[in-house]
Amino acid sequence: MKEITATVNEDRTFWECVYDARHNGLIPRVWRTSELIEVLTPPAGRFSPNTASVLPYNGSVSREGNGIGDFVRRGGEPKAWRVGRGKFQLVMDPDDNVDQQHTQRELAMKRAGELTSGIRRSAAQQNRVSAPPPSVQAQRRSRTNIESNTLPANGRNLRASGRHESVSVSLNDLDLREIAESSTEQKALYIVEKYIRDEYGEQVEIEDDQDGADLRITVGGKTVKRIEVKGTGSKEIAWSQLKVSSQRSHDSLESGDASMYRVVDVEGTQPRIYMLTYGRDFTLEPEPRWAVKQVRPEDDRYPLRGRPYRYDHPEGPVAGDDWESLK
Repeated sequence: MKEITATVNEDRTFWECVYDARHNGLIPRVWRTSELIEVLTPPAGRFSPNTASVLPYNGSVSREGNGIGDFVRRGGEPKAWRVGRGKFQLVMDPDDNVDQQHTQRELAMKRAGELTSGIRRSAAQQNRVSAPPPSVQAQRRSRTNIESNTLPANGRNLRASGRHESVSVSLNDLDLREIAESSTEQKALYIVEKYIRDEYGEQVEIEDDQDGADLRITVGGKTVKRIEVKGTGSKEIAWSQLKVSSQRSHDSLESGDASMYRVVDVEGTQPRIYMLTYGRDFTLEPEPRWAVKQVRPEDDRYPLRGRPYRYDHPEGPVAGDDWESLK
């Protein structure tokens, strides 16, 4: 098991820990998220596998093409280059000298600015073509605030009143490329984070919860929401597939300290988030498990062990012919 002491220091940020891992030779110059997970998650580190999988995409840009992370697109400084399918390289790699690091940082910032400007121009052009009149937009916002959006069922939209609250999230081409190689759960986390940032604005902080949920949402230094995220490729909630694996997650949901966000159709361009609350939308029921144990080789020496015996005439006389000593 690889070890890295810097990751257990609460004062170190995620990217500082990545830099330390690279400096200590724990990951190569060009690395994958699977290599980060090995050194930055327990017991070696303090980050969750989801964090180690998602943040490199959120904090990186590509030298060519349109690849840009959500964090960078919103004004954050790019921390890594995308150098291949699922491969990354630190912008300021510890093997480079100071001048090289400075040059790479400037190139990454310039590249991020170019990609962000291109996104804004595309969005502005699209809005001029397809945006509804302001009065229609106001009606939509008002309807969303009152109804908390709608629930699709049997091809129809039903009001959220008395049903599960939900919201639809639109993914553009850049979003789809961003998560193309991610797992279902990673896509679900990306979709929820995108919705949260659109809902609360730039002042929101989204962190790994590490206390029985996936995400902790903080605004102005105050926690406003804790979320357990569950994703599925199905376009329905798929209740039979919903599982809560840890006792801490169970307790957080049952106490109401956390909500469950079920993200459906994570492969589509219009995934939907169902905001589920314990007691109102779902309950948690324990499922019994059976322990599977291997049969030890020595058990073969006693084939009757554990089997019932039957005596046909337990009190009957023993025939003399049956005794070896009398023959």
